[in-house]
Amino acid sequence: MPKYSVKKPFTILVAVILVLVLGFVSLTGIQTDLLPAMNLPYLMVITTYPGASPEQVEADVTKPLENALSTLNGVKNVTSQSNENYSLLFLEYQDDTDMDSAMVKASTAVNQLGDALPDMASTPTLMEISPDMMATQYIAVDYDGMDIYELSDYVSENVLPQLERVDGVASVSTTGLVEKSVQITLDQEKIDAVNDKLLVKVSDRLADAKKELDANKKKINDGMKELDAAQAQLDAGKAQLNSQKADVTTQLRDAITELDKQIPELEKKIASLQTDLDEANRKLEDAKNTSTTLPEVTLPIDDALFASCKTVLAAYDPQYNADALPANLAEAKSDLNKMGAMVNSIDRADAAIRQRAADEGLLEQNMTVEQTAAYLDAQYAAMSARIQALEVEIASLQDSLNNTEDEAERADLQAQIDAKRAEQAQAQAVIDGNAARCARVSELSGNLSTLSTTKVALQNATTLLTARQEAETALNDGMQPLQQTLNDTAAALRDQLTKAQKMLTQLNEQRDKLQKMLASLGDEAIDPAMADMAVQLLLSGTEAQLQLGEFRVSSGKTQLEAGKTQLEAAQEEYESAREEALKSANLNQLLNMATLQQLIYAQNFSMPAGYIEGGDGDDNRYIVKVGDAFADADELKSMVLCNIDGIGDVRLSDVAEVEMTDNADDAYAKVDKNRAVLLSLYKSSTSSTSTVSNASSAAMETMMAENEGLHLTPIMDQGDYIKLIVNSVLSNLIEGAALAIIVLALFLKDLRPTIVVAISMPLSVLFAIVLMYFTGITFNILSLSGLALGVGMLVDNSVVVIENIYRLRGRGVPAARAAVQGARQVGMSVVASTLTSVCVFLPAVFSASLIRNLMGPMSLCIGYCLMASLIVALTVVPAASATVLKNAQPKKLAWFDKIQDAYGRSLEKALKNRFVPLAAAVLLLVFCCWRVVSMGIVLLPTSTSNEAMITLSTTDTLSKEESYDVAGKVVQAVMAVDGVEEVGITPDNTVAGMDVSNLGLPSTITDLLNAANGYGKYKINVKLNEELSSSKIDAACKAMEDAVAGVADCTATVQQYGMTDDLTSQLSTGLTIKIYGTDAETLTALSEKVVDIVNNTEGFQNATNGLGAGDSTIILQVDRDKVRANGLTVAQVYQQIAAKLTTTTTAQTPVTVDGTTMDVQISNNLDPLTKENMMDMTFETTVMSADGTTATGTCKLSDIASWTTGTAPDSITSENRNQFVTVTAETAPGYNTTVQARAVKKALDAFALTDEMPEGCSFSMGGESDSVNYMTDEMIQWMALALPFVYLVMVAQFQSLLSPFIVLFTVPLAFTGGLLGLLLTGQQLTMISMMGFIVLMGTVVNNGIVFVDYANQLRMGGMERRAALVATGKTRMRPILMTTLTTVLAMLQMVFSNDMASQLMSGMAIVIICGLSYATLMTLYIVPILYDILFKKPPLNVDIGSDKDLDDIPDDAAEFIAAQSSAAQPQPEV
Repeated sequence: MPKYSVKKPFTILVAVILVLVLGFVSLTGIQTDLLPAMNLPYLMVITTYPGASPEQVEADVTKPLENALSTLNGVKNVTSQSNENYSLLFLEYQDDTDMDSAMVKASTAVNQLGDALPDMASTPTLMEISPDMMATQYIAVDYDGMDIYELSDYVSENVLPQLERVDGVASVSTTGLVEKSVQITLDQEKIDAVNDKLLVKVSDRLADAKKELDANKKKINDGMKELDAAQAQLDAGKAQLNSQKADVTTQLRDAITELDKQIPELEKKIASLQTDLDEANRKLEDAKNTSTTLPEVTLPIDDALFASCKTVLAAYDPQYNADALPANLAEAKSDLNKMGAMVNSIDRADAAIRQRAADEGLLEQNMTVEQTAAYLDAQYAAMSARIQALEVEIASLQDSLNNTEDEAERADLQAQIDAKRAEQAQAQAVIDGNAARCARVSELSGNLSTLSTTKVALQNATTLLTARQEAETALNDGMQPLQQTLNDTAAALRDQLTKAQKMLTQLNEQRDKLQKMLASLGDEAIDPAMADMAVQLLLSGTEAQLQLGEFRVSSGKTQLEAGKTQLEAAQEEYESAREEALKSANLNQLLNMATLQQLIYAQNFSMPAGYIEGGDGDDNRYIVKVGDAFADADELKSMVLCNIDGIGDVRLSDVAEVEMTDNADDAYAKVDKNRAVLLSLYKSSTSSTSTVSNASSAAMETMMAENEGLHLTPIMDQGDYIKLIVNSVLSNLIEGAALAIIVLALFLKDLRPTIVVAISMPLSVLFAIVLMYFTGITFNILSLSGLALGVGMLVDNSVVVIENIYRLRGRGVPAARAAVQGARQVGMSVVASTLTSVCVFLPAVFSASLIRNLMGPMSLCIGYCLMASLIVALTVVPAASATVLKNAQPKKLAWFDKIQDAYGRSLEKALKNRFVPLAAAVLLLVFCCWRVVSMGIVLLPTSTSNEAMITLSTTDTLSKEESYDVAGKVVQAVMAVDGVEEVGITPDNTVAGMDVSNLGLPSTITDLLNAANGYGKYKINVKLNEELSSSKIDAACKAMEDAVAGVADCTATVQQYGMTDDLTSQLSTGLTIKIYGTDAETLTALSEKVVDIVNNTEGFQNATNGLGAGDSTIILQVDRDKVRANGLTVAQVYQQIAAKLTTTTTAQTPVTVDGTTMDVQISNNLDPLTKENMMDMTFETTVMSADGTTATGTCKLSDIASWTTGTAPDSITSENRNQFVTVTAETAPGYNTTVQARAVKKALDAFALTDEMPEGCSFSMGGESDSVNYMTDEMIQWMALALPFVYLVMVAQFQSLLSPFIVLFTVPLAFTGGLLGLLLTGQQLTMISMMGFIVLMGTVVNNGIVFVDYANQLRMGGMERRAALVATGKTRMRPILMTTLTTVLAMLQMVFSNDMASQLMSGMAIVIICGLSYATLMTLYIVPILYDILFKKPPLNVDIGSDKDLDDIPDDAAEFIAAQSSAAQPQPEV
């Protein structure tokens, strides 16, 4: 390769130009992010359950989700947290799991739960944990002269749209933004007014029945009076009978006369009885014909919609049965069973439609059918608008084209026209391509709308018709006693009429006999017997009449008493029926939150139904939109709930208060002293962080320039961190090149070779960037750190090559030959040393996913730099040296010759006393390892930043207003500190260690999670002056701590917040102890003991179990026997109580008021459940008697349950369905977490052996120490894998299995230097500094390889062993020192710079500097000593002839030419 490069310099020149061009193109096109793309094996599942306690959330939401998700493939751990109102699940997968596939499987498992989750619980939201969850920028917005309402409107209407239009911005979330909503509160007074109107109609029917009862009661009383009078007459008649027996004749005549009087009276009585009987029959017929139906109920649905719904059901319901469904709307109202069957059919069809849409691939990701339809319509509208706009632009360009004669301008205009027509065609192609899909989605969405509207109408009809039927049944039951009384009365009258007619016949017969007797009494010859018989007949007739009268009176009284009893029973039945009818005719049964929510969704409806053609002469296609969403709150108020016959339309405003509300009291955010809005800007996953940051910053500058008084202040910007890293890399590159030139100039005293090395550095970097670009590595904090580290190492190869070339030139070798020979001489050793450095980073491929994601980009960048430097050193450097060094005259360095001689003498002495330096090196290594390990390890080093974070907590007893006032005082106190420029405060919305405002969740979930946090905890972002030094920043933080301490009723912690905090935001810090157990009480008691143990351990402070005091709880103890006796279950009791406690919900569709989209909140506090009235809550019961019949009734909660008070935990956590409590503690300043955690571990182990340790409980250490141990284990595995790779490379280089061990011994010696560096500088061992040790494994062996390789060459040349070692040391001392110095000096910038990037990498730089420096010393002494001990025999040399002999071997072409020449010669004749 060197020979080819020297012979063909222009080929190398072309390659260099190509690398330069590709490098600059790659540099401008490569994406920049804060962190590398990380496929973290974690999923988070968030489910809200408004109003639910932690126990309820755990039972109803968390456990079903755990059961469904824990069995998925690849799931390693499931950790859950059940809190008031919401549930959180964290799924940890096996490394290398495809998280996209895992997300799909988890989503499918959640969807399959179906009805297993409560109706009030939201659909679980699945989120993948990734660095993209972090916001790119935090921006504070305020405007001079605007209050929070005006500012919120301005931000929503102006700032947010402009920022969201910035290329690469995925979303912008807000904190402190006042959002308006429509509040619907059911009003009992208004509902009562409507109920009164309804009751009037029912009462009119009941009043008619009451009148009939009163009339019959009056008649019965009058009849009793008449019977009493008749009884008195009978008594008088009996007395008169005895006095009339004297004068038989007179009496006979009187009897006849009396009969003549009584017969007409009896006839009259018979006529009266007939009249009464006819009247009773008429009333009975009227009672039978009396209508007992209530007013008809009219619902907002017609026969056409009903028929359309049945068509949809026939098409999509897999169990469709036309006979089981009502044929029309009239039949539906008359048959509740068929109506219920139709509702079930609608549910099945709805599910089938949604499944079919998913199966046909019609849905957008994470969208429903309705949302997909709206999205496609919006896309169609946008495309159509864009086509029309392009048409206007084309027309304008065409006019300009027609009006210009400049050919260049015409060509440009024509090109623009063609481009816009192409864009038109592309947009039209999108429209045409999506036409079929849009039509299909619109069709399905319309079907769903038809089903939803019909279902709501049928459900409302079911409620009203059921109430009406119950009222009618009650009325009919009330009329039955009345009809029975009338039937009995008519029967009695008929009986009396029959008897009276029979009696009239008898009286007429007796009268005829008496007439005959009276006539016979006038004859002279009268028979005495006949006369006596006449008298007896007269008397018997009178007595018969009296007996008849008594019978009639007695029978009448009996019948009237029975009628009176029946009338009283009818009266009681009437009162009961009236109460039931009035109770059923109550609008409260219809008005509940669920019904209102469904009605608002069905009425606030606007959905495209599909496309229609324009017809003849019209080529346009029109989209048909059905319905119109509410335009303002007035339309919502006038929404018709139902129509009642005789009352009319019942509107929402008739039963509820509809008003505008906002969250101004809860949306608390300030910048300095002013109310403000804080924005969190998120980039899309495919966009560059720095590009998005720069573009958004430019947009903010434009907005502030156009609007005086507007202030957009970035509180945090990831782009700034990237700029720091980029600047650090550039400074390293420039300073590294400058220092390399100085080193070369110092050792070579010639500018020309330094120019060659200076050229190789940027060329190697650009080459590495090209490789990064084509392998998909982005610029991020880790890859750029690797690039910065690589800059310090890549010069080594060029230095070794140029030094050897320059050395040969000094011996008089021509430039071209010196270039080739010098590169060849050290070529293999350079290749081997580069490969060892690259192989050190190869195990990153086999590491766990987290290490691979974090360290992989850094490793690849270092490898790319080294490989690029190797190629440049073996090609560009020889080619350039052959030209640049033609006239070079190497100069001797007297001072260096003296150093070489002194080194040679010292090496000879060391070889004579070789075990002394070896023992000293080993002892120093052991001491350093012990000392550093005792210091402990931390995750990342601390860094100085001009940003600070204050975590503030106010006293729990303060009200919201008082808490806000204390927070404002803290802000004022912080602003008074010198060096503070900006202060922003927001509520602390942290849930499970993550800010829910920054997760990109739907606003409904975010609002509920924020509400769960309440108030009293705040985050204060402080921006300090950028010109402050590290010491002044520390002083400012201390001053802020003192200032906050002076504010009463609060506690706060102040810490600097910078780049390392973003890196560790996903990792645990401090001490964490998980306590596993079986029940909450045992865990709580045990956790309190663990808190005491931790607090008593030196180095930890503020230990807590995080449980708090818990919520006051009413524990209902339900008697299962009593519940079953009443036909109920405990679950039914729970469901009714839970439904009663749910008083607020949000409508599914928002409304638009004055152009602003607002949520609709529905509140139902008509009959709130309190501690006082809770036990009076009634339940419908069903009791079965011995004969199998059932009776319904009611019972109170107090009849089936009792209650006690207690406390409930604030949250319930579990891991793999094992409940646990977490104890956390902060590490005190000046202490190391890992070291102090060992003491806690010993104390916990000792406690576990005592009797105080409950059975079934256990401890698990976590937090920062767990993370450190995990990272340390991975690093050790990395080193263990890297060592064999390095060894194998050296075996290949030295062709010996023993020689590599000589070089490998320098690795632990280099570790000694790195550990000494950490001890001397007072730095702790971090994950970054451990990377320095890995780098040392690959770099320290480089010098040893060069040393051993040259020593072998000399020994194979015939030199004695020790002489060869001394000669090698003196010869290779200069390149060894030069490469060490260039690397060390390039790293010094990281040590002494104060920027955050250098602070992050300073530990690693110290390890490399000190380790490399110490290893260089060891290479010059220990390697020769080991070589002298282990290599007694000279190296094996396989003789294959000299290079000259090999060159003299004829090639194939010469052989063929010789053969042809021989054939051309004439052959001798034989």
